[in-house]
This record gives sequence, C-alpha cells and structure tokens, in this order.
Amino acid sequence: MQYEIMPCVDGDAEYIEEQADQATNAIAPPVEGAQEEVFIYQVTDTDGRFLGGCILVTEEWKTAIIVDLWVEEAYRHQGIASALIRESERKAREMGCYLMLIGTFDFQAKPLYDKHGYALIETMTDYPKGHEHYFLQKRLDRPDGEAAPSDLGSYKITLAGEEIAEKLSARLNRHDEACVPREHPYISICKKAIDENGKLIAGIVGGVDGWDNPDIDALWVDEACRKQGIASALLRAFEREAKGNGAYRLAIEPFDWNVGFFRKNGYETVTGVLEDYPKGHTMYCMEKPL
Repeated sequence: MQYEIMPCVDGDAEYIEEQADQATNAIAPPVEGAQEEVFIYQVTDTDGRFLGGCILVTEEWKTAIIVDLWVEEAYRHQGIASALIRESERKAREMGCYLMLIGTFDFQAKPLYDKHGYALIETMTDYPKGHEHYFLQKRLDRPDGEAAPSDLGSYKITLAGEEIAEKLSARLNRHDEACVPREHPYISICKKAIDENGKLIAGIVGGVDGWDNPDIDALWVDEACRKQGIASALLRAFEREAKGNGAYRLAIEPFDWNVGFFRKNGYETVTGVLEDYPKGHTMYCMEKPL
C-alpha cells in the first residue's frame, strides 16, 4: 500500500499511545479490576519539615515501580530511605502487586536497593557517558526475610499530593544534574504514517533525553496495515532523527510477542531478561548502536 511518513501534529502522539496500549492489552490484558494508581509519600519531622519521600506507581498488570526516591542530605543514613522502600513494598503488596521494579544510576542508590533484596536485571553501560544505569526487580509474592521497619522516632511517613511529587522530582533532578550535567532539554520525536486518503495508520512516539539517550514510548500500526514494512520504516526514521540529535545507542524493552520484530531490525544485543512480566510473558532489554 502507499503511505507517507511525516511529523505528528497536535493530538497524534496521544492517539498513537492509546492505540499501542490497546494492542498490548489485547495480548496481555490488565488484571481484572486493576488500574494504574500513584502514591506519593513524604517524611516529615514534628515541625512538619520535609525530609524526603518517594513516588510509587502500581500498574494494571499488578506490578509496581518506585519512580523517584529522595532524602534530604542532612537526614541520610538514619533509615528514612529504607522506611520509604518498606512502606512502598507494603502498599504494593496491599494492592496485590507481585513485582517491584526500580531504575537507578551509579551516582544514585543501587547499594540501598541491593540491601533490600533487589536483583539486577540489566546494567546499561555508558549511560550517561562514563556512568552506568541499573534496572532491578524484587518479587513481592515471596518471603524476603526483611527485618522489621526501623524506628523513625519523631519522623513520620504520610501520603502527600502533587506538590510533594514535584518537589521530590526537582530535588532528584538537581542532584543528577550536579553529578552529570545534561547537554540539552528533552527532544521529542513523534512520527506518523498516513495512507493515500490522509488517514493516520501508524506512528512512533519517543525522544532523546539530555544525556543523549533515546527512548521509544509507543510504536503502533493499524492491524489492517501490518506486515507491509511500515513499522520498520517508522523505526528507521526514528533512529535517524535520534542519531541526528546526538543519540549514540537505542535501548528498548520489547516483550516476547514483539521481540522478533526488533531482532529483525538489528537489535541483536540482549542486555537483560525479566521473566514473568507481565504474568506468563517475558520482557527483554535490548540495544542497537546508532
């Protein structure tokens, strides 16, 4: 069929992401009754002073992610971060989650997660340049032998709102920027394919972060238009633009149902494997030099 690839316009990215989610859910349906939820925790002292906190996301597959975790420098090594991890795990278990996922850098907190029984899935070298990124997991449906939560004394953990989430993310970003300055703001890359009638039939959404690392958030082709090379053409277009914006490698995380497509397109290096995510399936960490 005839088609044309062009940049996305307003609303296209959201549509592509929705269609990609629907396609994924058709293969690996969300657990009945489950929905994505966000829990924001803060730690304060008796004067209400903010000491730290974390953001926990529970997913529709009954998995959970600690997105951000931060403790003010003057209050570190007092068990606050450990208490936040335990509270996040407690809430995730309460929500029925069987798996917790965490990403961290060598200038962040890997030893802390090691201490709490998180297992390494993948090490991405040279991201950012000269550093390493780690992807870790912990099964929540198995005994972990953790000790009882540490006594925080006069400190307390409470649920908070978006204002605290923004504060946490800002503090963590400032820390990361001090360790490894970002070269530029995030660069969005969104492309679509339209047929001869101008109908949107496929698209790819992602971008390149300030450390020159590209990521793909969604890649979708309308079912009636598959197996005609459109997805590969969109992927190549994304790779070219990412490389033109400084990216030197593209890391992806396909599942067992689409890993063959990425292998066909040159993603031959497997850097990690996560079994039983989602339940009954496997996720692969793969990369390709650009």
